[in-house]
Amino acid sequence: MRSSSRWWSYENAVLGILSLGWGFLFLERMDINYLMPFMVKDLHLSNAEVGFVAAGFSLTWSLSGYFGGYFGDILGKRKLLLIISVLAFSLCSFITGLATGFLLLVVFRMVMGMLEGPFFPVGTSILLAESTYSRRGFNLGFLQNFSSNILGGMIGPVVIVAIATAVGWRYTFFFTIIPGIVVALLMWRFIKEPKLTREDASELVTHGGKQQGEKIRPWTVFKYRNMILCMIISVCLIPWYTLLFTYAPLYLTQTRGLSPHIMSYVMSIVGVSAAVWGFVVPMLSDRWGRKSMMILFCLISIIGPVSVLYLHAALWFFMVVIFIGCAGTGGMALYMSVIPSETVPRKIAGAAIGLAMASGEFVGGVGIVSAGGVLANHYGLAAPLLMSAAFALVAALVAIFLTETAPIKVKARLASAPEAQVNLDV
Repeated sequence: MRSSSRWWSYENAVLGILSLGWGFLFLERMDINYLMPFMVKDLHLSNAEVGFVAAGFSLTWSLSGYFGGYFGDILGKRKLLLIISVLAFSLCSFITGLATGFLLLVVFRMVMGMLEGPFFPVGTSILLAESTYSRRGFNLGFLQNFSSNILGGMIGPVVIVAIATAVGWRYTFFFTIIPGIVVALLMWRFIKEPKLTREDASELVTHGGKQQGEKIRPWTVFKYRNMILCMIISVCLIPWYTLLFTYAPLYLTQTRGLSPHIMSYVMSIVGVSAAVWGFVVPMLSDRWGRKSMMILFCLISIIGPVSVLYLHAALWFFMVVIFIGCAGTGGMALYMSVIPSETVPRKIAGAAIGLAMASGEFVGGVGIVSAGGVLANHYGLAAPLLMSAAFALVAALVAIFLTETAPIKVKARLASAPEAQVNLDV
């Protein structure tokens, strides 16, 4: 782990490049949601088929996320995996524009999900190796949420819809290969392959009742209670997020009668919210603890889908409430990367992060989002948004049972009881 407080440190360079890569990946994942009002007409898609497209992507993303993180840990070729992933998913975003119907669209997006999945766990494990303890929450939260939501959530809707209006949705997908090539070149030139030290290889940040140096196996991640809880929270918050992003554009245009132009601005505020809260919440958790911030911002997340459904007010006020109500993305950084990385040994952090992501994508993103699409067909577009709010509430209830992992809180607890062993497994 390299440490430096200077803004031009290698730690900050890694954070910047990985954030840029994750930002463009997120843009290429989310662009289909902003283009869906254009695509449903040309491809004759039903509400259920829209859900199946999102679910197919989540299915392959979930599987490759876990196995990509695991093999990155085992092979130690994280940099190479990142570069391959960036180039491959950018190509798949390009060919999405060639889809002529529902079947091809699902196939293209499933292949894209398979190639995108390894990026986050592998990239996070690289950043973890270069992060100082005092900045761990901030760095991981910034990586997961800031640029991804600035590019994919704030700028993305406006630019993507504007391009689609001017030249059509197919050509919009064709432009997306360019950023991936740029990011791959930056990674090849500036990022170094992290080397695990002896301390990293045997470290258990919170020990978990095991002796340091004990041989760690892939299934060790299932022995930690926090990991099980993070997986359950993931199953709740991934549907909260995916259902909101998938069906809010359709609900706003088809049910509430907003133009695609106004819808793009509303959705861009969702991106601004995610970008801001995405690093503010982990930063606050560095000081106030992971558990309390997780509970609080899961509860706040209920406001997002509920306001889309029921808040009829001036546009500016509506957008302010949306900004506040979509703050749950900051909590996503906690359960998906920060808490897992502080729960398991550093050596298997990539697999743990991949598992937290994969469980939510597989169960929540595939099963629950598919169910949301079916319910939308039978009961209208309000159904998946109500589901989104309900899952945010369940996530808050599950978070109550988390054990605190923030270093400042753990140190304080040890200082008050120095003879106690910190054990997240009980």
